Amino acid sequence: MDKKNTMLLTVIAVATLLVAVVGATFAFFAIQATSESNAKATITGSTENANVGSVALTGNTTLKLNLTAENMSKANQGKTYYASTDGTAKESEEKLTVGTATLTGGDSGIVYECTANYKVTYDDSSANIEWADADETNGDDKAVLKLYGKDANVTLDGDLATAIKLKDLQTAATAGKTGTVKFKLTGTGETVTEELQASLSLANSDKEQQTRLANKTFTVTLETTAFSCDTVKE
Repeated sequence: MDKKNTMLLTVIAVATLLVAVVGATFAFFAIQATSESNAKATITGSTENANVGSVALTGNTTLKLNLTAENMSKANQGKTYYASTDGTAKESEEKLTVGTATLTGGDSGIVYECTANYKVTYDDSSANIEWADADETNGDDKAVLKLYGKDANVTLDGDLATAIKLKDLQTAATAGKTGTVKFKLTGTGETVTEELQASLSLANSDKEQQTRLANKTFTVTLETTAFSCDTVKE
């Protein structure tokens, strides 16, 4: 009897220890993943404990701005054109979603801080142009890419924190411009998302754009190169 009782107590002690270890994973965990190529648009991480859920980042996006001869005509000087979801030039700014962090299955109240490394490049093949003299306020030809967090839970750093001139992207070539985006997601027991947004624009000015920019397509690509998440206490 004594031996059986001793074995039973030992099993109970081991089981208690395992429960404690699993409970500890709920308090802190890390997700690590990297993108292999531009074709891989979704990066996902998870843990063995279902309570902490899983986080996925859809982060590779291409923005296009198609400018017609009419857009760049003298009659339309002074107008600024913005990229839309289908590349058509619009006269009002459209903040397009270019990255979405999604938390699935996380317990209510658990806070997740995720960091994504981004590289931004400019495709010069469809719009190989010589840019006009720099505009100190808005950039050369006022052609810029701006990135935004949809709300205060998305913050930007590095090159992404300020407007990026297309001329500078062209000069940077394949090295592009780089920076980090931090997504803060708080579990609710349901699916939670946070978004990175972008605006690609170019202004019709008096710098002979009719011959240089008409019937051109400006293409910018945002690529995620790494993604990691940690839970934090608040």
